[in-house]
Amino acid sequence: MKIFGYDINFNKAENISVNRPANSDIRKRITVPTQLYRSRQDISQWRAALTSAESIYSPQRYLLYKCYNDIMLDAHLTAAINQRKNLTLSKEFEVEVNDEEDEELCKVIKTKWFRDFLDYSLDSIFYGHSLVQFDSLIEDTFKSIELIPREYVKPEFHIVTNSYSDLEGADYLENPYRNWCIGVGRERDLGLLMKAAPLVIWKKNALGAWAEYGEVFGVPLRIGKTNVRDEETRANMEGFLKNLGTSSYGVFDTDDLIEIVNSGQSDAYQVFDMMISRCNSEISKLILGQTATMDEKSFVGSAEVQERVLKNVAYNDEFFIESVLNYQLVPMMQRLGIFPPNTKIKVETEEELSLLEQSKIDIELIKTGKFTFDPEYLDEKYGSEVIPVMDANSVESIKNRLDNLYK
Repeated sequence: MKIFGYDINFNKAENISVNRPANSDIRKRITVPTQLYRSRQDISQWRAALTSAESIYSPQRYLLYKCYNDIMLDAHLTAAINQRKNLTLSKEFEVEVNDEEDEELCKVIKTKWFRDFLDYSLDSIFYGHSLVQFDSLIEDTFKSIELIPREYVKPEFHIVTNSYSDLEGADYLENPYRNWCIGVGRERDLGLLMKAAPLVIWKKNALGAWAEYGEVFGVPLRIGKTNVRDEETRANMEGFLKNLGTSSYGVFDTDDLIEIVNSGQSDAYQVFDMMISRCNSEISKLILGQTATMDEKSFVGSAEVQERVLKNVAYNDEFFIESVLNYQLVPMMQRLGIFPPNTKIKVETEEELSLLEQSKIDIELIKTGKFTFDPEYLDEKYGSEVIPVMDANSVESIKNRLDNLYK
């Protein structure tokens, strides 16, 4: 719209800078910081942590997050989570005002803080509820954002406590925190890691048992026998065996009987290998809904079906992220004066035809007799090398030229 010859855009908010009030930093409510130490986990510890986290009157997630902290060292679990998150993080997002893209407001979300917010929001799928705090505004963009340590957040009561064991604290849904904090995820959701934890624990146990099996049976045992009672002589033999290599050794009397019982099967290692493989496949199904994209042993037909399953998972995550953005982030940005009314954020969509659909269109165009295609296009689009066919006249012409050449 033009007024007195100038373009006026009533949808665009002016650049503003807003300093976050000092008393709105909910991170400062944590007065007793505690480190989440990693420790070896077992099924009994996981069950105790789960019982504590699911308590109705005094929920405590500290032990559960200790368990999560340890199992996230697993390479397969980390790879599956990153693969699923990247399906959404690789998308481009746009800001629309009154159902039309606003290029100026799109620049607001083409920043690091927005990508970090998407990352933290997707983490809530795996860890459960995540509380994100925003820093001051400088020219319509946040200086930074941070994740409030989950062990101090009691989402059931929407509070942040002084120490992880407290049950009273600051309500982040009330002023002055509500304009600077967003809680992502359902209040009592414990995330997919709650179900992945026993799988990773069993997998680690299998790996440990396999390592012990290889240490005992993988390297020959060195045995030294002597009937000499002299301590110095026996010590010399023990030292010799010790320095001979890294395998197990022992010094025994000539009359001692040493017996190591083995299963006698040449493929006994498969007990451990199959256990590890099964745990990995179950983790893939839990996180990605399928195994084809994490397992090299997949057939073409089943891989295509499982790829469609993965696309459904990605679509569900996109829907979840758009809900968080439009029902939580956008209202907060509007209260801070960054976004005008009727604003929404959505994933940019590109309409792409499948090869089958595109081939049908190309065939119909060729049938009209009015169009043809560049061989480079066909090679690039369908991966088929195109070689021109010579007609009879061309073949006869070449034959005549060769005849004349050799006469």
